[in-house]
Amino acid sequence: MNRSGDEQVEQVEQTSKALRNRSRYVDTLRAVAITRVFLHHTLWISWLAVLFPSMFVMFGLAGAMTAGSLERKGPATTVRSRLRRLLPPLWALAAIAIPLMLLNGWRTDPTSPLRWQDLLYWFLPLANPPASSWGGAFTLALWYIRACLWFVLLSPVLWWFFKRWPLPTLLAPLTFAILLYSPLLPSPAGRVGDVLWSTASYGTCWLLGFARHTRLLDKAPFWACVAGAAVLGVAGYAWGAGHADFPFADPIAETLWGTGFVLVALRARPTLAWLDRFPRLARLVSAFNARAVTIYVWQLPVLFLTGALLQQAGITPLTTEMKVASLLAGAPLTALAVLLVGWVEDVAARRKPALVPAAPPHQRTPATVPQPVHQPA
Repeated sequence: MNRSGDEQVEQVEQTSKALRNRSRYVDTLRAVAITRVFLHHTLWISWLAVLFPSMFVMFGLAGAMTAGSLERKGPATTVRSRLRRLLPPLWALAAIAIPLMLLNGWRTDPTSPLRWQDLLYWFLPLANPPASSWGGAFTLALWYIRACLWFVLLSPVLWWFFKRWPLPTLLAPLTFAILLYSPLLPSPAGRVGDVLWSTASYGTCWLLGFARHTRLLDKAPFWACVAGAAVLGVAGYAWGAGHADFPFADPIAETLWGTGFVLVALRARPTLAWLDRFPRLARLVSAFNARAVTIYVWQLPVLFLTGALLQQAGITPLTTEMKVASLLAGAPLTALAVLLVGWVEDVAARRKPALVPAAPPHQRTPATVPQPVHQPA
């Protein structure tokens, strides 16, 4: 077969894989999660995190994608491909953030002094990337990238345990998270504590993604998942009410509620066929997914810049006027940043770079389920 024919076959295979693996429901969940994060950082409404615990959902969805990759490609290829998708948007941010922080006095910063060796965490974030006191906004959200990196590195081992002992493996991170914040275990501080807490707190959600991909969750009735989520939510509220002014601000309460929410969200499998009637909305959902990491890492720096500009315009911080103005001005500015650097995600995904990402194909559920053909005896 000639080269042109090989390329056509490869393109057909890639399209077939996309059609088989792409879920509109999963993409919509991720788009809603990213939107909720942005709204939280503009409006600062605490109950939004309870209404839709985005970070727990995002870890659950990432776990499902990683499980699919592990099943198809094996551990080594999965780790390489997941890191290839995760890290380039961070490097694009580093290419802008690090020079700006250096130009604004990072080398002589008395509060957050520059240690050159720590810059390595901007390229392989095994710990949170460092920032100057001037550039703190660049790194506030990067704990998520660090946590995802650790989950990707641990996933081959987690997958091995999950396939053999699914239920104990699912429950282990949640149990460890509860113990970690109880008097029974000392809470490690610093970089080690950051890694342990995020891995324990979100680990069960990541593994629920494994359970969704393998359809282990489908074996549990939906009502049982709702009941289990209710138990986790009530337990979280009861714990948090005695440990925080706002119950779900307590780490254990937040973890219990977020895990319960993800249990139900990943058990559900709606087709969302109604999105076909709203092609612009469907295209927006696809765009959010194609630029998910870029939106996440850039929204806080852009919003801090927006806030500074609005203060210069005379708007008082922390007022309703500031929140509304931040939303109205921050959304287009974030979109502009994503437009300028989002193509990096295309390169990372081995797609043709584009300012506006192309819409991927999605799973379609047939209107009727084909019945088996009975052959005469």
